[in-house]
Amino acid sequence: MDRMQATCRARAGAGWRVALGALAALALAFGAPPARAQDEPPARVGRIADLGGEVFHAPEERASDWATVGLNFPVTSGDNLWVAQGGRAEIDVGAGQIRLADETNVHVSRLDDRAVALFVAQGRVIVRLRVLDAGEVARIDTPNTQVVLTRPGLYRVDVSPDRQRTVLVVREGEAMLPAQAGMQQVLPGQTATADGFDTTAVQVRNGVATDGFDTWSANRDRRYARASQFVSGQMIGAADLADWGTWESETPYGAVWFPTVATGWAPFRDGYWTWMTPWGWTWVDAAPWGFAPSHYGRWVFLGGRWGWCPGAFVARPFWSPAMVGWVGGAGWGLSLTFGAPVYGWVPLAWGEPFRPWWGNCSFRCWTHYNRPYAVRTEEQVWRNPPSRFQNIDRPGGITAVPGAAFTGSRPVSRNIVPVNASQIAATPVLGSAPGVDRPGAGHIPLVKPGTSNTPRPAAAYLPPGRNGYPASKPLEAGGSAQRAVTVTPSAPSSSGQRPATSMSGADKPGAGSPATREPYIAPPTVGAPVRGGAPPTTSTPGAKPAPSGSAQTLRGGSPTHQAPVQRDTLQTWPQGPQRAPPASTERRVAPPPTPSSSTSSGGAVAPAPRAAPLPAPQAQHAPGSPASAPPAVARPAAPPPSPPGGNAKPHAGEGGKGNAHDRGAGGQSQGGGDKPGQGR
Repeated sequence: MDRMQATCRARAGAGWRVALGALAALALAFGAPPARAQDEPPARVGRIADLGGEVFHAPEERASDWATVGLNFPVTSGDNLWVAQGGRAEIDVGAGQIRLADETNVHVSRLDDRAVALFVAQGRVIVRLRVLDAGEVARIDTPNTQVVLTRPGLYRVDVSPDRQRTVLVVREGEAMLPAQAGMQQVLPGQTATADGFDTTAVQVRNGVATDGFDTWSANRDRRYARASQFVSGQMIGAADLADWGTWESETPYGAVWFPTVATGWAPFRDGYWTWMTPWGWTWVDAAPWGFAPSHYGRWVFLGGRWGWCPGAFVARPFWSPAMVGWVGGAGWGLSLTFGAPVYGWVPLAWGEPFRPWWGNCSFRCWTHYNRPYAVRTEEQVWRNPPSRFQNIDRPGGITAVPGAAFTGSRPVSRNIVPVNASQIAATPVLGSAPGVDRPGAGHIPLVKPGTSNTPRPAAAYLPPGRNGYPASKPLEAGGSAQRAVTVTPSAPSSSGQRPATSMSGADKPGAGSPATREPYIAPPTVGAPVRGGAPPTTSTPGAKPAPSGSAQTLRGGSPTHQAPVQRDTLQTWPQGPQRAPPASTERRVAPPPTPSSSTSSGGAVAPAPRAAPLPAPQAQHAPGSPASAPPAVARPAAPPPSPPGGNAKPHAGEGGKGNAHDRGAGGQSQGGGDKPGQGR
């Protein structure tokens, strides 16, 4: 008997090692992200694009304390997020969106140019993956299993509060789970359940459930389906531009976006500065549309108003902490008059170079930040800081605040120091961001875990060897774990199809070649404004989401905006008399910037077209987009259609009182009404 038990334990341990080996091989097949030159920061981050209720944030370097954050707050690798009871949040990562239900605790293991990896310690998460290029990895870790997303699609992962159960729902795409015999494949319309921790049993069944969380996610998907012809869909925040401004064509900039704002408005004046590792000082805009114009492109002053230029089309543009140039400091005459250091910034103009202030951006990195905006990409320009900024003389072109307000993440609009013409003429230009200490714990209101019903950050529950990399050993140290996999049979269909069974990770298609970036394309021109009329109205902010059913539907009515909760105060996006659209909507189509090797009067050269690159590895795109078929691979037949009541896609009206609707760009979403367990 003892010999038989020892044999069973040995076989179980061998099966577990096979599953882990297959998982590691699958992750490596998709390609480990190469090291960037000089450990450069990634060119992609996440953005809190929609929220309802309270959302707490704890960065990697201060993972023991929570701080409340609001709309447009950037998210990067190492961050922890907790959504309080009755709330919701959406994180836009460009290639897709990550949606969090209430009482969800998440650690962003990796978010960079090659990987999107999450660890869900508790709660419910929906991932809409729109683009998965060759060589990229997308994965969701939980306390008792790992989910590898192998195709663009729509996925949901629920983790029980005791962290003993993980439920995976695949509505679109394909996912893989570790199993005793290799990797368990989960196809669209299927639900996989992993129970237990030391001895995990995996069951797969046909059919999916729907609740209010799915309905809200479906409404958010419709918002991102409205693709813009002027900017890439992977530009974070671009989906909000159509509702808050108009596109026009101007020479030599190409397409220019003009926000619908009050008279006298200027960029980079309504928001605050925060510290974000490894970039340093980072701008957080208070406007619901303010993310993309603050972190990409250039600003120009045309016809008495500010316009934003997205520049040449880039499939995945480089994100920056803020597209500004720095002025002021302790030696500024204004600082001496004020009695304390005063720091200022100016929005960069067309053709002006952006100078990264984090110190480890190579010439190649600097080129990506500047080439799409007609900047001379020469090493001499790279090394020499400008002596003056073009927009400094424009109305509202320079914004200055006391050093204490700058480092304390205080609202800029309430702390602006007036600058007159003589002081502007004598303004010193800084080569980088102010060299002041980052805000300490005393400057930011913190919430200790355990207070305000907050748990420990998700990073505290992260098993060893799971910090964004494939596991090479069992999830918990201290011996082998036994795993069993079971596929629940369903009624046979007329075609005789059967549910998917497990398959080895070695049989999965992968791409080991790195993805190549698309060449730059000249900015598109616009014949007439895309949209006109008054902008959406702004509602008075509130501390909690609206009751169920009170949110306006996506189609019909004007979307509303609920202002984000800042770190130290409740900040409302200022409202004033709205500027009427131009009297005539007909405009002459301006030609795109003409490639030229000569230097213009402003010293800028329009971006020249580049030769097409060599054929790149085939990239995977979201369903419905043109793409080449993946390599043929032996896989089980697709599952039969779901029975009535198990629709793969939610529709309006499902979810009972948990039904919520989209509330427009930056508006807070309705929370509550869809507790864990509904719809299952």
